Amino acid sequence: MRLKDIIKAEKSAFDLGKWQYGHIPRHAFPQSKVKESAYKFGRAYSWRIVRFTALGRRIRVKIVLNESKEIFRAKLGVEEGGDMIVLCEHEFHSSEPGWHCHFTTKPLNSVVAGTVRAGKRKRPTAIDASAVFNVTEATAFDIAAKRYGFDQKGSLL
Repeated sequence: MRLKDIIKAEKSAFDLGKWQYGHIPRHAFPQSKVKESAYKFGRAYSWRIVRFTALGRRIRVKIVLNESKEIFRAKLGVEEGGDMIVLCEHEFHSSEPGWHCHFTTKPLNSVVAGTVRAGKRKRPTAIDASAVFNVTEATAFDIAAKRYGFDQKGSLL
């Protein structure tokens, strides 16, 4: 199973989460090899965890947003025991302007659980400095859903 298989797969058993603010509890998106500081955000950050199943596996998407700093991240991970195997992080932030993804094309069973990012591949490789950040809590969920295919497969109801 690979990232593209999960994106294309039928999805079910949705828990859409709700927007929360500040610190993210480690159990919400556990990554054993990530420092505690990676879970600490100020009140300007909103986040939510979306859960669903695809191809018999439990998947989580962590959406993090800071509108004032123009930061958006949507990280897709597959549950593995008490950890997450991260396959993709779709993001927009000021240090690398423009939309881009960090992802792996490796099969799920060859990706180390608990790490920050699954691979060093990045698309697009050239950053679009003219891209405009126009993400709000109202649109952030839809951006993640479109990227990871949970707006097109399965039911959100």
